[in-house]
Amino acid sequence: MTKTDTAEIAHVLYDALVGKAYGQLLAASEKLASIGKGDTSVQKHIEAALPPDTLPEVRNFILSLAQEGQLGTLKGVAQAFEAYCHVGAEAVSAEVISAVPLEAAQRERITADLRERYHQQLEPRFSIDETLIGGLVIRIGDQVFDNSLRTRLNVVQQGMLAS
Repeated sequence: MTKTDTAEIAHVLYDALVGKAYGQLLAASEKLASIGKGDTSVQKHIEAALPPDTLPEVRNFILSLAQEGQLGTLKGVAQAFEAYCHVGAEAVSAEVISAVPLEAAQRERITADLRERYHQQLEPRFSIDETLIGGLVIRIGDQVFDNSLRTRLNVVQQGMLAS
């Protein structure tokens, strides 16, 4: 397994854990928004609002906010938590090399596809290399995807020479 494969798997785990915690915080904030400060049964409301599979850390955090009289800040905290988790997202360098200049729609589609695939902040640089003849070479981090016509012709040539 390559370093990139393990990084992708780790990213999926991170998204699952953080996404679950964020979803639980946001859902709880909407259900608990109507609880008044003087409500004596806050803990009962919290327990009723949280699903049984709520992460213990999320449950304890919400109970702590309630004890401090800060339950009204839960929605803002949930939104700040989600933003905080994305601040640390590692920006990945990406370069897309083509044989001819790409149209704006093509660049946008390539950028959207790469962002969807890598789930990271990505602003690819586009450049031109006329020796490619056709196709694309995409470099993302330590990966290179060479789908250029030049490379495909080299593979055919090597196959013919080997026969």
